[in-house]
Amino acid sequence: MAQTTSPKPSSMRPWLRVLLFASLALNLAVAGMAAGVFLRGGPLRDHHGDRDFVTPYTRAFDEDQRRDLRRALRDGFVAQRGKDGARPDLIQDYRDALTVLRADPFDPSAMARVLDRQSARAAERQSMGQEVLGTYLAALTPEARAAYAQRLEEEINHLANRRERWQRSNPR
Repeated sequence: MAQTTSPKPSSMRPWLRVLLFASLALNLAVAGMAAGVFLRGGPLRDHHGDRDFVTPYTRAFDEDQRRDLRRALRDGFVAQRGKDGARPDLIQDYRDALTVLRADPFDPSAMARVLDRQSARAAERQSMGQEVLGTYLAALTPEARAAYAQRLEEEINHLANRRERWQRSNPR
Protein backbone atom coordinates (compact mmCIF):
# COMPACT_ATOMS: atom_id res chain seq x y z
CA MET A 1 0.00 0.00 0.00
CA ALA A 2 1.44 3.37 -1.04
CA GLN A 3 1.92 5.95 1.61
CA THR A 4 0.72 9.41 0.88
CA THR A 5 2.63 12.22 2.39
CA SER A 6 0.93 15.45 3.04
CA PRO A 7 2.90 18.59 2.25
CA LYS A 8 4.70 20.12 5.18
CA PRO A 9 2.98 23.20 6.48
CA SER A 10 5.13 26.26 5.89
CA SER A 11 6.70 27.62 9.01
CA MET A 12 7.07 31.05 7.42
CA ARG A 13 4.64 33.68 8.62
CA PRO A 14 2.38 35.11 5.90
CA TRP A 15 3.49 38.69 6.49
CA LEU A 16 7.12 37.59 6.13
CA ARG A 17 6.32 36.05 2.74
CA VAL A 18 4.78 39.35 1.63
CA LEU A 19 7.81 41.23 2.94
CA LEU A 20 10.24 38.91 1.14
CA PHE A 21 8.25 39.20 -2.09
CA ALA A 22 8.21 43.00 -1.79
CA SER A 23 11.94 43.00 -1.11
CA LEU A 24 12.56 40.84 -4.17
CA ALA A 25 10.39 43.10 -6.32
CA LEU A 26 12.25 46.18 -5.09
CA ASN A 27 15.62 44.56 -5.74
CA LEU A 28 14.55 43.62 -9.26
CA ALA A 29 13.33 47.17 -9.90
CA VAL A 30 16.64 48.64 -8.72
CA ALA A 31 18.59 46.11 -10.80
CA GLY A 32 16.47 47.02 -13.83
CA MET A 33 17.12 50.73 -13.35
CA ALA A 34 20.84 50.09 -12.92
CA ALA A 35 20.89 47.98 -16.07
CA GLY A 36 19.06 50.75 -17.93
CA VAL A 37 21.62 53.33 -16.83
CA PHE A 38 24.45 50.99 -17.82
CA LEU A 39 22.94 50.21 -21.23
CA ARG A 40 22.51 53.91 -21.92
CA GLY A 41 26.17 54.57 -21.29
CA GLY A 42 26.30 55.14 -17.57
CA PRO A 43 25.22 57.96 -15.30
CA LEU A 44 27.94 60.37 -16.44
CA ARG A 45 27.18 60.16 -20.15
CA ASP A 46 25.55 63.19 -21.73
CA HIS A 47 21.99 62.11 -22.55
CA HIS A 48 19.82 63.65 -25.23
CA GLY A 49 16.45 62.98 -26.82
CA ASP A 50 14.48 59.97 -25.62
CA ARG A 51 17.27 58.88 -23.30
CA ASP A 52 17.03 62.01 -21.19
CA PHE A 53 15.12 61.32 -17.96
CA VAL A 54 14.56 64.91 -16.95
CA THR A 55 11.35 66.82 -17.42
CA PRO A 56 10.47 68.69 -20.62
CA TYR A 57 11.19 71.95 -18.79
CA THR A 58 14.81 70.98 -18.32
CA ARG A 59 15.25 69.36 -21.72
CA ALA A 60 14.06 72.56 -23.39
CA PHE A 61 17.11 74.45 -22.09
CA ASP A 62 20.34 74.40 -24.04
CA GLU A 63 23.44 72.89 -22.43
CA ASP A 64 24.76 76.24 -21.15
CA GLN A 65 21.41 77.03 -19.56
CA ARG A 66 21.25 73.59 -17.90
CA ARG A 67 24.76 74.13 -16.51
CA ASP A 68 23.68 77.54 -15.12
CA LEU A 69 20.58 75.98 -13.55
CA ARG A 70 22.60 73.14 -11.97
CA ARG A 71 24.98 75.71 -10.50
CA ALA A 72 22.10 77.82 -9.14
CA LEU A 73 20.43 74.73 -7.67
CA ARG A 74 23.66 73.55 -6.06
CA ASP A 75 24.23 77.04 -4.60
CA GLY A 76 20.68 76.99 -3.23
CA PHE A 77 21.24 73.63 -1.55
CA VAL A 78 24.50 74.83 -0.02
CA ALA A 79 22.77 77.99 1.30
CA GLN A 80 19.91 75.90 2.68
CA ARG A 81 22.31 73.73 4.69
CA GLY A 82 23.22 76.70 6.82
CA LYS A 83 26.46 77.57 8.56
CA ASP A 84 27.37 74.08 9.71
CA GLY A 85 27.27 72.75 6.13
CA ALA A 86 25.69 69.49 7.31
CA ARG A 87 24.28 67.47 4.46
CA PRO A 88 21.25 65.25 4.91
CA ASP A 89 22.37 61.64 4.98
CA LEU A 90 20.27 60.06 2.24
CA ILE A 91 21.99 56.70 2.65
CA GLN A 92 21.16 56.65 6.36
CA ASP A 93 17.48 57.05 5.51
CA TYR A 94 17.65 53.88 3.43
CA ARG A 95 19.56 52.09 6.18
CA ASP A 96 16.87 53.16 8.64
CA ALA A 97 14.30 51.60 6.29
CA LEU A 98 16.31 48.36 6.28
CA THR A 99 16.37 48.32 10.07
CA VAL A 100 12.60 48.77 10.18
CA LEU A 101 12.04 46.09 7.53
CA ARG A 102 14.17 43.57 9.39
CA ALA A 103 12.54 44.17 12.78
CA ASP A 104 10.29 41.47 14.14
CA PRO A 105 7.57 42.38 14.62
CA PHE A 106 7.37 44.80 11.71
CA ASP A 107 6.33 48.30 12.77
CA PRO A 108 4.34 49.95 9.95
CA SER A 109 4.34 53.31 11.74
CA ALA A 110 8.15 53.30 11.95
CA MET A 111 8.32 52.60 8.20
CA ALA A 112 5.83 55.41 7.60
CA ARG A 113 8.08 57.80 9.56
CA VAL A 114 11.12 56.88 7.43
CA LEU A 115 9.12 57.31 4.22
CA ASP A 116 7.65 60.60 5.46
CA ARG A 117 11.14 61.90 6.21
CA GLN A 118 12.29 60.96 2.70
CA SER A 119 9.17 62.50 1.13
CA ALA A 120 9.66 65.74 3.04
CA ARG A 121 13.25 65.99 1.83
CA ALA A 122 12.14 65.33 -1.76
CA ALA A 123 9.43 68.00 -1.46
CA GLU A 124 12.01 70.52 -0.19
CA ARG A 125 14.28 69.77 -3.15
CA GLN A 126 11.38 70.05 -5.58
CA SER A 127 10.32 73.37 -4.09
CA MET A 128 13.85 74.72 -4.36
CA GLY A 129 14.05 73.51 -7.96
CA GLN A 130 10.83 75.32 -8.81
CA GLU A 131 12.11 78.49 -7.18
CA VAL A 132 15.42 78.35 -9.07
CA LEU A 133 13.58 77.66 -12.34
CA GLY A 134 11.19 80.58 -11.82
CA THR A 135 14.03 82.95 -10.96
CA TYR A 136 16.05 81.80 -13.97
CA LEU A 137 13.12 82.22 -16.36
CA ALA A 138 12.38 85.70 -15.00
CA ALA A 139 15.96 86.76 -15.75
CA LEU A 140 15.81 85.68 -19.43
CA THR A 141 15.39 88.26 -22.14
CA PRO A 142 12.04 88.15 -23.96
CA GLU A 143 13.84 86.68 -27.00
CA ALA A 144 15.57 83.97 -24.97
CA ARG A 145 12.30 83.19 -23.19
CA ALA A 146 10.48 82.91 -26.55
CA ALA A 147 13.18 80.56 -27.87
CA TYR A 148 12.87 78.49 -24.69
CA ALA A 149 9.07 78.40 -25.08
CA GLN A 150 9.49 77.10 -28.64
CA ARG A 151 11.83 74.30 -27.49
CA LEU A 152 9.48 73.51 -24.60
CA GLU A 153 6.57 73.20 -27.03
CA GLU A 154 8.62 70.73 -29.10
CA GLU A 155 9.40 68.70 -25.97
CA ILE A 156 5.73 68.64 -24.95
CA ASN A 157 4.70 67.51 -28.45
CA HIS A 158 7.36 64.80 -28.36
CA LEU A 159 6.13 63.63 -24.97
CA ALA A 160 2.51 63.62 -26.17
CA ASN A 161 3.47 61.57 -29.25
CA ARG A 162 5.33 59.03 -27.11
CA ARG A 163 2.33 58.75 -24.79
CA GLU A 164 -0.05 58.23 -27.71
CA ARG A 165 2.22 55.52 -29.18
CA TRP A 166 2.41 53.81 -25.80
CA GLN A 167 -1.36 53.95 -25.34
CA ARG A 168 -1.91 52.45 -28.80
CA SER A 169 0.50 49.62 -28.09
CA ASN A 170 -0.86 49.01 -24.57
CA PRO A 171 -4.67 49.10 -24.80
CA ARG A 172 -6.53 48.66 -21.56
